[in-house]
Amino acid sequence: MGFDYCFVCGDKNPHGLNIKFHQDGDAVHATFHCEERHIGWPNVQHGGITSSLLDEASAYVPLNMGLVTVTAELNISFKAPVQVGETVHIEAHPSKVTKRLLYVEARMVNSEGEVKATSNAKMIVLSPEQQAKMGIEAPIGRE
Repeated sequence: MGFDYCFVCGDKNPHGLNIKFHQDGDAVHATFHCEERHIGWPNVQHGGITSSLLDEASAYVPLNMGLVTVTAELNISFKAPVQVGETVHIEAHPSKVTKRLLYVEARMVNSEGEVKATSNAKMIVLSPEQQAKMGIEAPIGRE
């Protein structure tokens, strides 16, 4: 279905981040180690990498609830730079669920507990027709 090549979580994308998210109730968790290849400014992780990690964590929340969604909005607050060599923990959980929308809060913290970034996402639940139009037959892991 193409998910193996996802930039963030795909294990067959040689240029991807290869992150594995783990479920804990309604929440998801992952860790990421910043390397020099992830920088924007010298020694600082690119904001697009941070954004991608928070977006992917937000997408895994509904996925683990058996829902197929797309991100409609993603609002990120960058609190502190992630440095090369630093490992961060990413976590996300639902904050509000409606019939067609799922709101997700996510954050990224380092090993000392310093918050590096937070996000709020609005995820739109896709109907079976919308899923078919996108070529999605079933949620990842639910085939």
